[in-house]
Amino acid sequence: MSAGFKYELVPPIEQEERYDVQTGIRRRGPFKLDTQNLVVGSYLPGFTPICADLKNKFAYAVINVRVIEAYTSGTSIKIAKNSLAYVGMFIGNGTKGAEVTAIDKTNKDYDVLTIKDAFGENIAKDEVLFQAIAVDGLKQKYVSNSALYERTKVEDGIVLVALLRTAAEIEPSKLVMPFSENDKANMKGWFEFNE
Repeated sequence: MSAGFKYELVPPIEQEERYDVQTGIRRRGPFKLDTQNLVVGSYLPGFTPICADLKNKFAYAVINVRVIEAYTSGTSIKIAKNSLAYVGMFIGNGTKGAEVTAIDKTNKDYDVLTIKDAFGENIAKDEVLFQAIAVDGLKQKYVSNSALYERTKVEDGIVLVALLRTAAEIEPSKLVMPFSENDKANMKGWFEFNE
């Protein structure tokens, strides 16, 4: 190394393949991302589940959370980090639900959702809860029919995104944002999960 020179090069980030990229087919045209309840300045990772309004070209982020520790009772649910959950949303599993009143992100390994009332039934470790329309948790608000093609920054104003309509050999363990069972059933035939 030459005297007087200081190199501060950052090594490139290794990109881990979440699906067989040769099978990925994008949807036509950009879609306008609905940024309501998303944090401005944050990034949505590639392969985030998306509910695409194909007629009007809108894209809605599908908010799912993965439970990382079995829940039996109380008003706290431990979930995986970096979820899109927000205070005031309803979560559910198709039979029971709850309203999120607070989110504690201080732990480096997980986040804690505080819910208004007890969930009403046990939740297994690694179960995926979805954003529900109502506190009863019976119906999912947005059901995925696409996935985000690439990492996207959430900004004020219009955010245009590219979406995937087909992908095969998807590795669920490598996904940052989980897909609910409803999402997977709706995407069957177009998206193939290795499960």
